[in-house]
Amino acid sequence: MIIKQVDSKTKDLEVLEQLLQMPDLTQQVRQNIEQKIRLIRAGIKGEAESAYQLQFHFGNHPDWVIIHDLRLQYQSKVAQIDHILINRQLQIFVCESKRIAGGLIINEQGEFSRMYKGKGQGIPSPLEQNQRHISILNKLLQTNQIQLPSRFGWQLQPTIHSLILVSNEAYIRRPKISVPELDRVIKNEQLKTKVHQLSKHLGIFSFIRTVSRASLQKFARQLAQQHRPAQYDWLGYFGLNHLARKIEQPATESQIQTENPSKTASHYFCISCHKHITASAAYYCWNHKNIFGGKAYCYQCQQKIKQQQQQQ
Repeated sequence: MIIKQVDSKTKDLEVLEQLLQMPDLTQQVRQNIEQKIRLIRAGIKGEAESAYQLQFHFGNHPDWVIIHDLRLQYQSKVAQIDHILINRQLQIFVCESKRIAGGLIINEQGEFSRMYKGKGQGIPSPLEQNQRHISILNKLLQTNQIQLPSRFGWQLQPTIHSLILVSNEAYIRRPKISVPELDRVIKNEQLKTKVHQLSKHLGIFSFIRTVSRASLQKFARQLAQQHRPAQYDWLGYFGLNHLARKIEQPATESQIQTENPSKTASHYFCISCHKHITASAAYYCWNHKNIFGGKAYCYQCQQKIKQQQQQQ
């Protein structure tokens, strides 16, 4: 059963696309925005590939639950977990998706790098990253915010496994010597085999630890309720706070009344489809009156108008 789906990244991509169209951006800032867009889109594709494997093998299984895209906060620490898979024995598989274009290289010290344009490029260890996520998850499970299921009067403690899911088309170059935990770095297509391999370790004790399906789902829903969606200040992220005044006050009051009926209070919406839009989207339209006639449109409607004008 799927308890939580992936949060949509459409809004963030739309905001970034609008920022990219703002005038007077430096070349470096423009490149940084473009890179962030590529990373988000690559992340979406990587998570979708992993989500497909999880849902194909476990999505309709009554003894398993899936939580996608879970962002947890504990005190000042944050864990952005791509996928969580839980069974009735309270075995929790914390999965970190990695879409690697080309090759993933791991040396004898457990250091990770990738091949990018024919050159090796060091990357943070996804194993260490996932361990930090698990640490925060463990701390939350020890609070009274989540009630752990009980069995025969005993409160059960979950067993947590770390899995790193790499895109199927990538190659993984491993060290010749044995390095702890590297067997947890697998391709998406190996997910089912690895999960079943780790699940068998309970053996005869599995009956003692097996909770009801209702208890499993209740536990998973409590965990999903801890989700704290990220709110990004993209202007601040790219050092564009100096543009905030221009964005929030793109026109005089009289201009807004006569030329921009699509602003109500501090909210902006598309004059065509009535979808809420960012201030930067409205600002872009107002500064291109020759195209949009002084009206505010969302990114999709902007593209339609541009295409119509090109066809004329």
